[in-house]
Amino acid sequence: MVNLEGLIPLLGGLYALLLARGILSASKDVSRNEAWRRKWGPKLKWLAPLVMLFGLVQLIGLI
Repeated sequence: MVNLEGLIPLLGGLYALLLARGILSASKDVSRNEAWRRKWGPKLKWLAPLVMLFGLVQLIGLI
């Protein structure tokens, strides 16, 4: 049974991963964006895939 609530952490984790890798910008100001990525990028690079995995597990109905 598919649980569509799993899409929220799946897409949120994907968004966080794209921000951490610099594919998307957190701010239009380049210097603020770089400062944000230096502060949060390393943490989100390992945390975002875990959130995505949780969303996938929730989506396919294991939780």
